Amino acid sequence: MNDRPESANSVSGTAAGPVVQTGAHYGDTYIGATPVRVPREIHPLTIEFVNRERERTRTRELLAHSDGTSGSKIVMLTGLPGVGKSATARHVAGELGAYPGGELFVDFAKLRGPDGAAVSDALADCLRSLGVQDKVMPSTLAGRAGLYQTWTSESPVLVLLDDVAEPAEVAPFVPKAPGSSVLVTSNRRLSELLLDEASVVEIAPLGDAAGSELMQAMCGVRRAEQEPAAMRELAGLCGGFPEMLRIMAAALREHPSLRVAELVEENHADGSQLTSPFNVAYRMLPAEPAGLYRRLGLLPVGEFDLELVRAVADAPARARRELVALLDAHFVVDDGNGRYRMHDLVRAHARACAERQDSAESRADAVRRIVRHCLHRAAFADLAMLGPGRLRITDHAELLAGQEQPFTGERAKQDATSWMDTERATLAAVLRSAVDGGLHREAWQLAEAMTALYVNRRYLLEWVAATDLGVRAAELDESPDAVARLRSFVSRAFTDLGELDRARAELDAALPVAQRLGRPRLLASVWELVGRYGDATGDGARATEAYGQALELFTAAEDLRGRAFVTYFLGCSQDADGGSRQALETLREALRLIREVPDERMAGRALTGIGAAHARLGEHHAATEALHEAISVLTAGEDHYYAAQAREKLAEVAAASGDVALQRENLRGALAVYESLGSPRVARVRAELAQLG
Repeated sequence: MNDRPESANSVSGTAAGPVVQTGAHYGDTYIGATPVRVPREIHPLTIEFVNRERERTRTRELLAHSDGTSGSKIVMLTGLPGVGKSATARHVAGELGAYPGGELFVDFAKLRGPDGAAVSDALADCLRSLGVQDKVMPSTLAGRAGLYQTWTSESPVLVLLDDVAEPAEVAPFVPKAPGSSVLVTSNRRLSELLLDEASVVEIAPLGDAAGSELMQAMCGVRRAEQEPAAMRELAGLCGGFPEMLRIMAAALREHPSLRVAELVEENHADGSQLTSPFNVAYRMLPAEPAGLYRRLGLLPVGEFDLELVRAVADAPARARRELVALLDAHFVVDDGNGRYRMHDLVRAHARACAERQDSAESRADAVRRIVRHCLHRAAFADLAMLGPGRLRITDHAELLAGQEQPFTGERAKQDATSWMDTERATLAAVLRSAVDGGLHREAWQLAEAMTALYVNRRYLLEWVAATDLGVRAAELDESPDAVARLRSFVSRAFTDLGELDRARAELDAALPVAQRLGRPRLLASVWELVGRYGDATGDGARATEAYGQALELFTAAEDLRGRAFVTYFLGCSQDADGGSRQALETLREALRLIREVPDERMAGRALTGIGAAHARLGEHHAATEALHEAISVLTAGEDHYYAAQAREKLAEVAAASGDVALQRENLRGALAVYESLGSPRVARVRAELAQLG
């Protein structure tokens, strides 16, 4: 029964737009169609680009949609590494005009690990760009692929998939909306894609004339007119690779008195057509930028920010000036937004120079600085994202002594999450470098810090890969507590992936180690995760037993946070297992403890659990009161996703008590939130509202 006072609203005067009457307002208001972000992720070129007219024209023709009703068109640009496939694709994308559904960009080079690209994680990135938020992100590849099809079904979308290695990396990203286009770049001819009616455009090295044109665009017509034959010969020695041509042009621009014929002669003297342009330009660098160039070649990734440059530089105060010299020489490209990039060919040359000129000790020291820099930043990000009360095996007081927290202020948590998300490919590559370089303690500490991102953003496959490396490093470091923590925690990733046998195996391996070590908080955490696994598999008895073990240990360790949260999970488990009366007592105790912590988000969730338990017992009035309070608490804290869950539960209670108005109000409130988050539950809630008429 709805015993709240009635209200009446009226509007007078003239309204120039839509007028909305609502009993309560939670989050954003949307009028009409479901809100969709329109991503524009394919950025314009910032480097000189000439020629390729034939390839560009052919690509545009193949992507043309004559009637706007056909399916997605797929065009694959193939060719050697460094030949200009990505630049050509981006140039074509800029010529196609705006796609109503937006433009998506996936760089598989960043996502690719030793076991291939993380397609599921890439889909999650695309869904985020379209407006789907992490709280409603499906955990499985199939779930994400299905939601992607839903979100790309209305308006044509342009998708650029860069550096694809396998046909399976393409299919999940093909939009459903007619008139969509997919541009693929790959070093291989992916024959299987041809069976899916994909078209192929070969990107060959630039010819001598086109190469001369590109160099002329970069170093001036006058220089080209003075030595036209030498310019064409130099372009030929560069093999038609744009990256090499740019480096040669930069050398000529930097040294106006240097004749093109002299460069040609030096290249002939080097004897290696593939690397000689880099050698010549490298010899022209001053000593300090040359040293930075060699150390950047030791980075395990080709993209980095200024802070990482400073970390690897011999003199951090001069790092920016030395980086500018490398930018001027075209060894490094400024991608904008504080990001810099070295082409794979350039990076390979820089690494070779380091191996020739720098001692093994010096190279190892550079790698150590890279690893330590990433570890410190990741540990600070972990603290900002999850707070100091989280169980960590890493001793932060020791690790971060003398270091300055980079994430401060009101947006510290958001800034830390954004940094870790942007750098996640770098962190994964640095983690592997740490393991390979024998920096075992730093490796498992980095793996532990990275879980702060994974538990929030659900990059499940990356989580598993990082944990595998972290466990190996912890074993080599003889740190069994880290092994137990990493193995038990990754069970959450395996559970979400549906690999329950693997989740159970990780817990079975971690539990005896934690028991042997006798660290109460660690063992309590493992038991908590055993309980979460029991809930996921429907084994209520196992979950209850595990939560009981965790509670006893958290209580003994005087860990109020752990005790409060486990009490909440236990209450939810009891309710799901049919013990709603007992669950009410447990959840009320959880609410009391949570308010002591305090944690308003968890308090709201506990109130939702209390309301759900009352509802199972048929106590509709008590359920309604608890759920109204939960919605109020969660909305005040801007935890709209959990508020929407409480609203759905309240709608169920209203339906059971015959209060159609309350049911409709809360379904509408939940729908507004789910639409703003991009939740898969939108369709179900809409259907329930439609049934109400």
